[in-house]
Amino acid sequence: MSQHPQRVFVSNQQVHCPFCRYHLFSQRDIKLNSTGMSLLGLDWANKSATGLICGQCGHVQMFLEPQIRCEPA
Repeated sequence: MSQHPQRVFVSNQQVHCPFCRYHLFSQRDIKLNSTGMSLLGLDWANKSATGLICGQCGHVQMFLEPQIRCEPA
C-alpha cells in the first residue's frame, strides 16, 4: 500500500482520474465482499482489488489483477 501520491501506469497507459483528470494516486487493497462468503463468515477469503485513490479529489478507481507500475511523483 502506498500512502504517498505517485504516477500510476496500467499496461503502460498512465492513469488519470476520470472525474478531475489529476494524475497522482495513493494505492491500497480493497476487499470485494460477496454475500455468500459473508453469510458463511469467510470474508477473509474474498478476492481483493487494487484501489487507486486520486490525490486531488479522492475518487477511487478499482482494478482487478492489473499490471500496475508506480513511479514516484
